[in-house]
Amino acid sequence: MGKGIPWGYYQGNRSERIAFGALSKLGFTVPVPRQEDHFGVDFIVHLAHIVGKIVSPLGLSFGIQIKSAKKPVIFDLQEERDSIFNSQLPFFLGVVSRKTMILEVYSTLTRLCFFWMKSPDRPFRLVFKDTGEGLIAPDYDKGKVWTGKPILTVSIKDPPTSKERLAEIRNLQSTMESWIALENEVLSLKQQRVPTVFRPKNYETNRPIKIQACERIAYSNPATLPNICVATEKVLDSLTCYLNHCLKLPPELFPEGLYELIKAQAHDVAGIRERNRKILRKMKP
Repeated sequence: MGKGIPWGYYQGNRSERIAFGALSKLGFTVPVPRQEDHFGVDFIVHLAHIVGKIVSPLGLSFGIQIKSAKKPVIFDLQEERDSIFNSQLPFFLGVVSRKTMILEVYSTLTRLCFFWMKSPDRPFRLVFKDTGEGLIAPDYDKGKVWTGKPILTVSIKDPPTSKERLAEIRNLQSTMESWIALENEVLSLKQQRVPTVFRPKNYETNRPIKIQACERIAYSNPATLPNICVATEKVLDSLTCYLNHCLKLPPELFPEGLYELIKAQAHDVAGIRERNRKILRKMKP
């Protein structure tokens, strides 16, 4: 006779099936094959909504790892840390209750605080813990990164009416959309080697967040100054082009005083860009 399937493996399969049903309320949900588990996620979800009879993608995706219990997720091996730190895909944790048939989704955003403070070479663990109104700093010395309370709870069961079902889906999607957008913002900065994280000071489960409600955590130092100079150059170049275009137009097209303000802004931006270049030249190895 062949070998039996381990009980934990079977239970994990059950949890993932429940999670699949819940995540499908958010959009296109694709399981990641088990032989690719080093990727670190169990599902990739692309948000989508229904417009008339057409399913329309919203353009935002995320990865999620599913658990059946709130045990710490340990990243002791370098290849495990590489899989989570090198990815540009927003990453979340999900915990399934087979009793209630509910999926709880947790943020792992503060893993990026640990990344900048301790480097990607230090072991750490994601710990399920309600940290109050918002997300808080990890325990850097002990390598504990807190998840905070759930950002989303999704039941596999549907509300009784079509109107309620639509309202539920819209709320779930808008909530998840806001968290994905936040993490994309932070991941974009990370990709540019700018050590900054926007961390929500307060949030409610199943309610969208705004980046304006986040605190900016900067792990800045002289060594990363060239990175922010390079990153801002892209924005300053676009602003310069726009301002110069406006200055080619007749001044009378603008409200009183605006043309002069644009001219002064163009001058200031040119000065900042030149000083950025000087900083880069002086710090070039």
